[in-house]
Amino acid sequence: MTPDQLVSSAQALIRIPEGDGAGLWPRTAAVLGRQAIESALRQYWRLRQPGLEHCSSHAQLLCLVAYLNKKELARETADAWATLSRACHHHPYELSPTAEELSGWLSTARTFAEEVKRQSASGS
Repeated sequence: MTPDQLVSSAQALIRIPEGDGAGLWPRTAAVLGRQAIESALRQYWRLRQPGLEHCSSHAQLLCLVAYLNKKELARETADAWATLSRACHHHPYELSPTAEELSGWLSTARTFAEEVKRQSASGS
């Protein structure tokens, strides 16, 4: 699946009524969002700095601020990835993320994926 398809699937999960899969969709949507960012990162590094896509996601995100021409987007993407990663796991005494929180993080994932697609198309 492409990063855009992963984000779209995650957004579809957010729209599921609370009774149909309560407790499952937030973590599933978080996993899909994180996968979208990781997939877009791999595409970005193949274009900009081949070989870097083999590093850990954390290392790739640290490097992203130095390479991406949109520094704020790089920081937001790193923050979204970290928060989505945390949301993927059950933590005692913590609530699952809300649909609104997930929607914001998924919006960042989509924006980053669109930027990678734009740069791939322009060859920059």
